[in-house]
Amino acid sequence: MKNSVRWQRLLLSVFGAIVLLLAACDVKPIDDNRKGGMTYVKPSIDSRGRYRKGHVRKSVSLKSSAYKSQARSRYYYQTRGKYRRKK
Repeated sequence: MKNSVRWQRLLLSVFGAIVLLLAACDVKPIDDNRKGGMTYVKPSIDSRGRYRKGHVRKSVSLKSSAYKSQARSRYYYQTRGKYRRKK
């Protein structure tokens, strides 16, 4: 009698632990587009009628330092030939 009560308690505690572990699991699938802040841009046709392929675009940071760095980089590449010595 005493041995069967132990087994019942053991089985009940194991079953309870399994239920708790299953309840703690997140069952939602991982969305591939939201990984790392990436977004998918659908394929489209531009104003000239050319086909534009679909691609994954990385999200842009809104921090002020990142914005300044982007602006500095854009200025450098747009005016790259302006201050160079011409042959």
